[in-house]
Amino acid sequence: MIFIVAGYLKGNMAPVNATACKLSATEFVKANKTDAVIIDVRTSREFDYGHVDGAVNIDIYQRDFRVQIDKLDKTKTYFVYCKTGIRSKSAVNYMVQSGFTKVCDLEGGTNYLARAGVKMVQ
Repeated sequence: MIFIVAGYLKGNMAPVNATACKLSATEFVKANKTDAVIIDVRTSREFDYGHVDGAVNIDIYQRDFRVQIDKLDKTKTYFVYCKTGIRSKSAVNYMVQSGFTKVCDLEGGTNYLARAGVKMVQ
């Protein structure tokens, strides 16, 4: 499923329109993850409790979140998740506004991923 993200860059107030994908947990299970980066935007404590195997933790609540995101390769494919999908949606919106072209928000976060059989590791 493709959706349009429309918003405003903070400080600039210019409209930004870009696309990102939105995947269900079952679609993520079937998705090609070769050369993709999986980003967990939860806190380090939540991440340590259990995360998707191979995920990188970039906590959306950390002061340097945007700095860490801006250092990433904008041409790679990214799958972004949190616990319920609220924080990941915000992170994906920021990434799209920042010029990332292949970003997917994992709907329902770890709650749905675990139910779909995605392996969580500590």
